[in-house]
Amino acid sequence: MPPPTPPRGPTPPGGPPPRGPTPPGRGPTPPGRGPTPPSRPPTPPRGPVTARPAPKVTIPRPTPSRRSPAWLARCQRLILQPRQEWAAIAGEFTSAGPIYRRFLVPAAAIGPLAAMVGTIISGGERSSLAALGSSYTISMTDAVTRGVLEYALNLLGVYVFAMVIDVLAGILGGQRNQVQALKVAAYGSTPYWLGGAVAILPKLAPIGMLLGLYSLRLYAAGLPPVMKAPSDKTLPFTLLTGAAGAIIVLVIATLLQLFVSA
Repeated sequence: MPPPTPPRGPTPPGGPPPRGPTPPGRGPTPPGRGPTPPSRPPTPPRGPVTARPAPKVTIPRPTPSRRSPAWLARCQRLILQPRQEWAAIAGEFTSAGPIYRRFLVPAAAIGPLAAMVGTIISGGERSSLAALGSSYTISMTDAVTRGVLEYALNLLGVYVFAMVIDVLAGILGGQRNQVQALKVAAYGSTPYWLGGAVAILPKLAPIGMLLGLYSLRLYAAGLPPVMKAPSDKTLPFTLLTGAAGAIIVLVIATLLQLFVSA
């Protein structure tokens, strides 16, 4: 057996000192650097935000369409769609004043105005309806006076014509109503009013009378809904109405011829 290790004696002087206990740590960890600063400083408020006005967008205005006068549009509908237009006319609540003002005043002026202009252009030549289309010559002053007189007689003749239609309605079983009768006399004579434009050429003035014969169709379409004429009396009512209108036209033409001869 090996001999036991002899115990070590005290550390000779001058040797390393005993290490003793472990010195304390570096102390508490210093506080952190605080909250992480934002990457960009906050933008200071600029005061109340003012809304910028939206840019103005210029929208081109549509070009207004040229519409025909109301009375002329009614003439067109009476010629092209008589039954539909008469149904609308029959239900209109009106009086004699608006019928004259809105329709008859311009429509009844077509013939006299065309005849007056035609007489001036042709040097005073006119055609007489009362004398079967024979022509005669008048002065420019008489042409204007005759045009004004014819216009006044047209307006008066429509009123007389309406009275006749009203009486015929009572005889033939229709409903008597003076305003409704004026509707038939005014609107039903549309072909006659429009045909007066031919008078701007004096020699063609009789053709306007032939165009006026188309009024018979308008009377036939308008008398049942407007005057409540029975269906079996429509034909005699139409013929008597047309005859009454023709007589009134001839009376007006005769009066105008007497004016020229005076």
